[in-house]
Amino acid sequence: MSENIITGLDIGSRAIRIAVGQLIDTGDGSGERVHIIGAVDVPAEGIHKGTITSLEDAVSSVSKAIEFAERMVGVPITSAWVGMSGSQVLVQGGKGVIGVGRTDGEIQDEDVERVIDAAKSLAHPANYEILHVIPKTFAVDGQYGIKDPVGMSGIRLEVDTVTIQALATQMKHLTKCVYRTGLDIEDVVYAPLATSEALLTERQKQLGVCLVNIGASTTSVIVFEEGDVLHTAILPIGSNHVTNDVAIGLRTSVEAAEQIKIEYGHALPSAISKEHNIFFKELGFDVDKDADQIYV
Repeated sequence: MSENIITGLDIGSRAIRIAVGQLIDTGDGSGERVHIIGAVDVPAEGIHKGTITSLEDAVSSVSKAIEFAERMVGVPITSAWVGMSGSQVLVQGGKGVIGVGRTDGEIQDEDVERVIDAAKSLAHPANYEILHVIPKTFAVDGQYGIKDPVGMSGIRLEVDTVTIQALATQMKHLTKCVYRTGLDIEDVVYAPLATSEALLTERQKQLGVCLVNIGASTTSVIVFEEGDVLHTAILPIGSNHVTNDVAIGLRTSVEAAEQIKIEYGHALPSAISKEHNIFFKELGFDVDKDADQIYV
């Protein structure tokens, strides 16, 4: 069973989340799919805005999440796919050019791999590591706009790519944190890209879509059009900023502001009346007799 187990690890600013899936055959000839058999999250410590600020605290939090996940699924977890976020991410366009290797000019999978590797070799900041090189479109002998050149014939193969790079020190701290828990890393994946694979359909990516994921301390954005990644970024602003603004605006504690945000928060101002009462007593907070409600 352990051979069919796939584990995803997300190290966030507020929570450490682990999802464990099992590969099962669909039985209809369409291949395998992942069946989720367990998911846990534990409070995160030592992490701020997607960046590890205390290695010991972060290792302790991840270890606790692994322990809970193993209890839930009943099998040891030995490796994981790790999501990488944080505001120190650099996104650049790239281009690779090669000559087709075969004498008959037919383009093979190996040629596609070589031209993508050529795009990787372009100059990038010394303190950054490449996470992903995503091909957008190919060109064969000057014919542009090709999505899949395999099987075509030509002499010159080009590719336009989107290169996602992470700060090298951030990557080292992340991998060190995971390795110190005893886990092996299958690969490090850019979190917004993984989110898009889980939530978006190919039709949505073709038509054009912007996926926004609001976390505790960061907000990730990834934009698709015609199936290609047009832009992606991780902004150092999250739901904690909303909570803090509510606490300041209503002159209350962060705990009360968080509960008010969750129970009364609304994205559409038109859906809330101009004089809406919030009773602190109903939220379970001790208040003065003359200040048992607030107006928003």
